Amino acid sequence: MRITELTDIVHFEIADLAAAVRLTRRLAPRWTVSLHERRDINVVTARLREHSADLAVLLRDLEAWVEEESLCAIRFEVDGREYVLHAGEADWRSAPRARCA
Repeated sequence: MRITELTDIVHFEIADLAAAVRLTRRLAPRWTVSLHERRDINVVTARLREHSADLAVLLRDLEAWVEEESLCAIRFEVDGREYVLHAGEADWRSAPRARCA
């Protein structure tokens, strides 16, 4: 059995850089956040506050944002475990199209 230390950090994977910036700006008034650009994915990191229900508050805000952005779902990690948060419907009209060569 592997025991992992509980942390106060939550990582959110956001494919689109502009959407990651919007999420960072949305969370910044309430949480300490940072944005890390990587080649294949952007990671928004939020530090939880000392309130016992802070994770729930953060995830409810994230759920509303996912629905507003029409993302349908995003992956996040907390305490070394990965989860998927589903909300709303995907807007396939705004999905990026593959370019044909």
